[in-house]
Amino acid sequence: MRRFIRVDLPPEPIINDKCVRKRLKQSLCDSCSKVCPVDAIENISPHERSFQDNLLVINHDEPLASIEELLVWHRQYQIRGMKIAEPLVDKWLPILAQLNLQLKTLQEPIWQLVLVEPELVDSGRRFMLFRQKLDEKPLNKGHVKTGLNARKQLYPQDSWFHIQLDKESCILCSACAKVCDEGAITIEDNRFIIDEKRCTGCMNCQVVCFPKSIKVVEQIAKNSTPTHYHYYDAQCDKCRLAFFAWEPNATLCPICTQHQKQGWL
Repeated sequence: MRRFIRVDLPPEPIINDKCVRKRLKQSLCDSCSKVCPVDAIENISPHERSFQDNLLVINHDEPLASIEELLVWHRQYQIRGMKIAEPLVDKWLPILAQLNLQLKTLQEPIWQLVLVEPELVDSGRRFMLFRQKLDEKPLNKGHVKTGLNARKQLYPQDSWFHIQLDKESCILCSACAKVCDEGAITIEDNRFIIDEKRCTGCMNCQVVCFPKSIKVVEQIAKNSTPTHYHYYDAQCDKCRLAFFAWEPNATLCPICTQHQKQGWL
C-alpha cells in the first residue's frame, strides 16, 4: 500500500540574501506581493501613485503597474485613464492595452490615454516644467493593494481562473476541497461544486490532486456562476469499504479498480 500514500514534498521556500529588500533598506520592490494570491506577504507597502480627477498621472519614470493593480484603481478610485508625459508612453502603452482587453471582457469602461507634450527645452528641464503645469491643479496621492486577492474582493461576481475537472480520472478523495481556503471547491451532500469567482489561483487544489484531475488556468469570466456535479454513495464489492462514485451503479472503489487493472484481483 505504500505506493499509494508516499508523497515527496518539495522543500519549504525561503527568502535568501538576493532579495533586494534585504540588501537595500530603502528598496521599493514589491514584485512578490503583487502576485501572491493569499495575502501571505506582509509589511510591503504598495507604491504610491498620483492621480487627478479620474486619471492616473505618470509624470516621472516610476515602477510599471501590474494589470491587477490597475483593475483595483479602476474599481476603488474610479480611475478611467492615464495622463502620461510623451517620453514615457512606450513603456506604459502595452500594459494599458492589456488592461483594456480585460476591461472589455468584464464589460467595464476602457481607459483613455491622455498625452502631455513636454516643452521643447533641454531634457533636464522637461519633467520639471511638466510638474509645474500639473501643479496648477494639485495632484492627489494614493495607493492600492496590488495582490490577486485584492482584485478578487473588488470584483466579487467575476472570475479570473477556470478550474478544469476531469471526472474520468477524479476519485472524489476531496483533497482539493480540504486545501481550498477560499471555498472555490466544495464536496458535500453528493454535490461537487466549483465556484470559480472565489478562486485566487493559488493552485493548491492542482498540487494535492493525486490523479491530476484538477487543472487551474487563467481565464476571465463576467458574472461567473458555480458549476455543480453530482456523485453517488457506493460500496466496494471487493474490499467492502464505502466510497464516492460518479456513476450510480459503481461496484469497485478506486484502489480496487487500480488493482484490477494491474491484475492483482
